[in-house]
Amino acid sequence: MASRPWSRDVPQVLVGLVALAVALAVALPVTAVVVAGALRDIKRQRDTIVVTGSAKQPIEANLAVWRLSVSAQERTPRAAIAAVRAKIERVDGFLARGGLGAAAINKPPIGVEQTSVNVPTGLKKPAFRAVPAWRVGQSFTIQTAQIDTAERVAARVGDLLAQGTDVTVEPIQYLSTRLKRAKFAALRLATADARERAKTIADGLRGDLGSVKSVQLGVYQITPRNSTDVSDYGINDTSTRRKDVTAVVTVTFRVER
Repeated sequence: MASRPWSRDVPQVLVGLVALAVALAVALPVTAVVVAGALRDIKRQRDTIVVTGSAKQPIEANLAVWRLSVSAQERTPRAAIAAVRAKIERVDGFLARGGLGAAAINKPPIGVEQTSVNVPTGLKKPAFRAVPAWRVGQSFTIQTAQIDTAERVAARVGDLLAQGTDVTVEPIQYLSTRLKRAKFAALRLATADARERAKTIADGLRGDLGSVKSVQLGVYQITPRNSTDVSDYGINDTSTRRKDVTAVVTVTFRVER
């Protein structure tokens, strides 16, 4: 008699189990579809191409900077200044005759330094003794857009030496006031090069090139024309008149399949 209530509940339990089985049968395919779709979305998000584009933009210097200096060392300040002033006059005349006027020349204040020189004593020991002396120097910085004139004058600096004027000369530095414009032009070309490379790769993989995920700009290389020199820290050449500005950019693109 005690087993009858349990036997009455059996159909209800069976109905519940059947309903649960039906629900699982329906839910599992749906869940599988959702999971598969999510995995495809994740895969698509991770499909990327990393390419490096580069380009050169030619540029020509439009400014020359040239530095030279004269100095004199004498036993007294008066004698040292007199000696260096004579050299300054000869350098001024040399530059003016070459076509570099006063407007192109900058002369900072004269530098004065107290030092010492060894003079003979006439004795066996000590053979020399140190005596006070004065060194006076004058530097010249020539800055001009007349680059041909600066080069012509620099090539004849030996005339000063021939006249007995000892002068210290540095190489001409060639600069451009249009460097920023050239950098942007090179960057635009490098970016276009990166996109073209990425599209070629995507087409080969039968995919479509997507949006840009990240961009990294490399250092600029300003080198003599047609040079292949590269530095991790960048190059800023001032030794040549004609140069190339090279830009490098690394771009990560998404790829859709």
